[in-house]
Amino acid sequence: MFGLMWAVQIVVYPQFRSVAPADFAAYAADHGTRISLALALLAPAEIVLAAWLFLDTPPGLSRMVVFVSGALLAAGWIATAVFFGPLHGKFQGPYDRDLIEQLITTNWLRTVLWSARAVLASWFVWQLIEIDA
Repeated sequence: MFGLMWAVQIVVYPQFRSVAPADFAAYAADHGTRISLALALLAPAEIVLAAWLFLDTPPGLSRMVVFVSGALLAAGWIATAVFFGPLHGKFQGPYDRDLIEQLITTNWLRTVLWSARAVLASWFVWQLIEIDA
């Protein structure tokens, strides 16, 4: 999700600015369909793996740090469900440049959350490599 989130933040959402107002509702609907497919593949895998890591934390990893990683994941998905999902729903209406800017600005929250998870995941891998060495 880390890579997807950065691609969305840096490329996808800013491209919303380039869509003609008359074409925006169709563009937003197409975006919603395509991003839902990507999320349908990635999100369950990430959630299952996070739960598995917490329930069966390998020796050498701090269960508390694994919990923090899971909490970051939960925060990202809660933000998506409570705020970003409804915000995306507003794009089905008329073109609204302020709404696009709000999405770009506020999405940094999710980008930071998934970036922090990536840092922790990298640390997990490093810890496991050191244990096996």
